[in-house]
Amino acid sequence: MSGEIEEVGEDIKSTTMSSKDAETGEVYVVVGKNDLHVLQWALDHAISSGFRICLVHIFPTIKYIPTPVGNLSRSRLSKEQVQVYINEESNRRKNLLEKYIRLCNDAKVPVDTMLVESNSPAKALLDLIPVVKITSLVIGTRLSRSTRRARKGQYKGEYVQENAPEFCEVKVVGEVQQPKESFSRRQPEIPRHSDRNFLECICFSRKFY
Repeated sequence: MSGEIEEVGEDIKSTTMSSKDAETGEVYVVVGKNDLHVLQWALDHAISSGFRICLVHIFPTIKYIPTPVGNLSRSRLSKEQVQVYINEESNRRKNLLEKYIRLCNDAKVPVDTMLVESNSPAKALLDLIPVVKITSLVIGTRLSRSTRRARKGQYKGEYVQENAPEFCEVKVVGEVQQPKESFSRRQPEIPRHSDRNFLECICFSRKFY
């Protein structure tokens, strides 16, 4: 693999991506620390010849930085100290995404990466969909703090699936690669404009093949 990442179950054969995904040829897969099963499901059931994967990784805004005397607000540290920690976190994210990129490379599927900085992952995804015009999204079921506050007991993936715009089909994949629900077969038009201005930070990477 070359290049660097830049920051700027049961029967599931009948639940593959719908025909409209063949028109876009791009499937967005949300990945965190332990979501290889989510990406593997997408590679097995959502990808056809000519398709590409876009890995979406959401990471929190840095407000506190660990030090020998405990976590300190970044405002209490020097710019140099803050930058050292930011660089360390960036390298951790790159190392984290390597395993997902390798899986795509092994499957010979082109892959891009998208890094989004937000403290509200579910909201960030919902805001991202109309901005990037995502029509096919695969996500795991893991809970997030923001989602628990928004709707107690509901999984992040289910929350995004329930609140995603009509033009985006969301597939929720469980821990054993069993989708929680099939894609719908609706094919509404994608809005041309979005009034949302949401991203605290969004970074796009180079393409990997």
